[in-house]
Amino acid sequence: MSDQFPPPSNAPHPPQAGLPTYPGPSQDPGPAHGQHGFAHGPQAPQRMPGVVRAAQIITWVLAGLTVLGAALAVAVVNPETGGATLGVNLCLLVTAGMAFRFASVGNGIRVTCIVLMSVQIAFALGGAANGNGAGLLPLLGAIAVVVLLSQSAAGAWFKRPRAHN
Repeated sequence: MSDQFPPPSNAPHPPQAGLPTYPGPSQDPGPAHGQHGFAHGPQAPQRMPGVVRAAQIITWVLAGLTVLGAALAVAVVNPETGGATLGVNLCLLVTAGMAFRFASVGNGIRVTCIVLMSVQIAFALGGAANGNGAGLLPLLGAIAVVVLLSQSAAGAWFKRPRAHN
């Protein structure tokens, strides 16, 4: 009986004639354990992107206008109207407070702000359906903030690695 069966797959194969032989593995092993191979991949942003800064500013301006409008409503109309103004824009006010931390927090705050501003959109649509024209500015602002925070640059900013203090 001659060589009817091929050699087992774990048996070393002799190199073919004319081809150079190289010691070691035939493939690049990649980065060593514990290292991250991001040398040529996407880099984390070093400065807050414009979309995040714009969302931050829009939120602060809307919150300021809301508080000013509530104060005017208390002075001119009645305290209940001022309280209603603050109550219907509560998600906006909470988001404005959270916007102060955009430079130092993770992705959870971005998702929370998107959810809060989506609820704000629902409140503003309800106000617009009842004929409240003052709810149009918070509606447009909330839509803008959701769009801005949903962009990939905002996601990269909030997901960037941070030094642990």
